[in-house]
Amino acid sequence: MSKYIFTVLILVFCQVNESNAAFSCEADIQRVLVYSDGSVNILHSGSGKYTYICNTKGNFKGVDTVTCSLWVGMLQSIQNNNKKAVFYYDGNGTCATLPTYSSAPAPVYIGSIK
Repeated sequence: MSKYIFTVLILVFCQVNESNAAFSCEADIQRVLVYSDGSVNILHSGSGKYTYICNTKGNFKGVDTVTCSLWVGMLQSIQNNNKKAVFYYDGNGTCATLPTYSSAPAPVYIGSIK
């Protein structure tokens, strides 16, 4: 029985740590740049720096080309309609401390919130 309790406690502890290891950013979209190599960089009010989110021509940190293309269209719509976007990331951090360009983590999801 003690092995069972120990296993349950370990699982609970891991889930608590995982739930704390994520952050989201709510921001205005200022620029959406799609480069000829497929790279997508955005400038948003949450960081004030360009953040690489995906590549329309290849997989970037688990984000495929279809998802990337959908994100580009959604972000352009958010920008054109003066809405806010939400970016959700695994790991520790804040919008202001997001690494720039290809050092940035890939978002888990992007959405419109306004």
